[in-house]
Amino acid sequence: MLFGGVKQIIKIEGMKCQHCACHAEEALKNIEGVKSVHVNLERKEAVIKSKSGIDEERIKKAIEEVGYKVKEVE
Repeated sequence: MLFGGVKQIIKIEGMKCQHCACHAEEALKNIEGVKSVHVNLERKEAVIKSKSGIDEERIKKAIEEVGYKVKEVE
């Protein structure tokens, strides 16, 4: 299946274990418009896919609400 939307890479500070990665993943999945999320603990980043891109401030707010910090959104 091909994905015709937008991929965003989020660099996240503060994740230390798989439990942290799960918290970040859930927070991102709960953002309206997000179609899929993959968090890589080792690289300290998440990849989200959406139809038209998610506003950076919405991403930051979701991550900060679960106790982590967004360093960068690509």
